[in-house]
Amino acid sequence: MAKLTFRQWLKQQRYRDDPIGDLARDFLVDERCKWLRSVKSIRRRILFSNNAGPAVAMALAQAIHEYVELVSSENDR
Repeated sequence: MAKLTFRQWLKQQRYRDDPIGDLARDFLVDERCKWLRSVKSIRRRILFSNNAGPAVAMALAQAIHEYVELVSSENDR
């Protein structure tokens, strides 16, 4: 099975009713993010955008943590 990219994972989170869902929705409508796939590139784009405050940084950190946990558990199978 192919590894789920961070973008694919984030796209799946867009229906959540929490800060990660908000982050996912904002990210997916940003045309400048259309080609970003990796944690590193997405993190850089979100954190250096004009509206990235502490709440966005916290949501992003939690999203990355959840994604890494998922990928790690899939690699253990």
